[in-house]
Amino acid sequence: MSTIESYRSKSLTEQGPECICCEYQLDADDIYCPECQTPSEITRSLIARDSRPHFISVVGASNAGKTVYLGLLLDMLCGGAQKLKGIPNGAFSIGLQEQVVTALEQRSFPEKTPTETDLWKWLHCVVTDSSTRKQKQIDFVAPDFAGEAIAAEMEQPGLYPAVQHIVSRSSALLLLCDSLQVRDSGSREDLFAMKLGSYISQVQGLADLKGKKDLSPAVAVVFTKTDVCPEAAEDPQRFMANNMPRFLDYCRRNFKRHAIFAASVVGASAMLSDGAGNAQRVPLHIEPRGVIEPLHWAIQNS
Repeated sequence: MSTIESYRSKSLTEQGPECICCEYQLDADDIYCPECQTPSEITRSLIARDSRPHFISVVGASNAGKTVYLGLLLDMLCGGAQKLKGIPNGAFSIGLQEQVVTALEQRSFPEKTPTETDLWKWLHCVVTDSSTRKQKQIDFVAPDFAGEAIAAEMEQPGLYPAVQHIVSRSSALLLLCDSLQVRDSGSREDLFAMKLGSYISQVQGLADLKGKKDLSPAVAVVFTKTDVCPEAAEDPQRFMANNMPRFLDYCRRNFKRHAIFAASVVGASAMLSDGAGNAQRVPLHIEPRGVIEPLHWAIQNS
C-alpha cells in the first residue's frame, strides 16, 4: 500500500472527537459537524486546550447589530477592557474581528450574516476576568448567528440545528434589540423578544427546573445603536419598561438572572443616499460604549 493510500485508509477508519456542540461522533476528516454544522476546528481548538466551552449566545432579530457587536467585542477583549482580557484561539476566531473593524474603519457597516451555516463566523476566545481577587478564566465560544436563521428556527425548530444545540448549552445569552426599532415599533419588537424568550426556555427545559436559579441561564438584554436613541442610553431599564413591557415581565418570571444594558459601537453616524435615492446609515467614527459590560455581567453570573 502506498503512503497516500495508507493515509486515506487511516482517515476513513480513524474516529475524530465528539462535537463540542451536539456530541456527534466526528470523523477525522469532517470539516463541519454533520449533525449541527459546528466547525470541527472549534472542537479541535477546545480539545487542544483541554477545556470545556463556555457558550454565551448572542441572539436577536435581523439587523439588531449582532455582527458588529461581536466583532468589536472581540477587538476590545484583545486590547483588554474593564479587567477583561481575551486571546483568540485559532485563526478562525480573528475573521469576524477583522471583518467588522475593517468595515468600520472604511466608514461602513459589515454585510449581513448569510443564512447558510457554513458561512457563519465563529469565535473561540480565552477570556481572563481579573475583577475579583480570584481570577476567572473561561473559553468563550460564540457563533455569529444570522437573524433570519434565528427567526426561522423559532418558527420551525430543528431547521437550524446549530442554533438549537448552542442555545440549549448556553450558560448565558446576550439578547440584542435595535433601540430604534424598539422605540418606533415597540409592540413588534416586544412580541419577537417574547417569542425568543419562550424558545430559550423551551430548549433549555426551564419548565422542569422549578425555579432553581443556579440552573437557569443568565440573560442580558442589550439595546444596541443607542448613539441615535438617547432615551435608551440614558435609562435602559425605563426604556424597556415603556417599550417592551411584555418581555420585561417575561424576564422577571422566567429568567431569575437578567439585566438590561445599552450599547453603541459608533460615536456618531449619518444617513446618506446614493444616486438612486437609497438611504444608508454610515458610521463616522468608532466610539464603543457599553460593549464590554454585558459580557462581563454574563461571565460573573453564569
